[in-house]
Amino acid sequence: MIRSLLIFFALFIIYYALKAVFRSAIRGYYADERRSSTALPGEEMVQDPECHTYVLKSRAVTRRINGKLCLFCSETCAKQYDDKNRS
Repeated sequence: MIRSLLIFFALFIIYYALKAVFRSAIRGYYADERRSSTALPGEEMVQDPECHTYVLKSRAVTRRINGKLCLFCSETCAKQYDDKNRS
């Protein structure tokens, strides 16, 4: 009799532990999905053609070089790129 109660109690605890794990996993999955679909406007990233780092498009230094609009992470990279690509 006591053995059956212990087994029942152990199964009961395992059931609720697994239920909690699955609930948190499902909540995390849907939270990630919601977060990715609500991107802020102006948060697009662009790659600097000189040093190849990424910078927010809204914060990038812009230059028109040889008729092409280029976006840079800093004034230094813009100057270096301009010096290399003068024609």
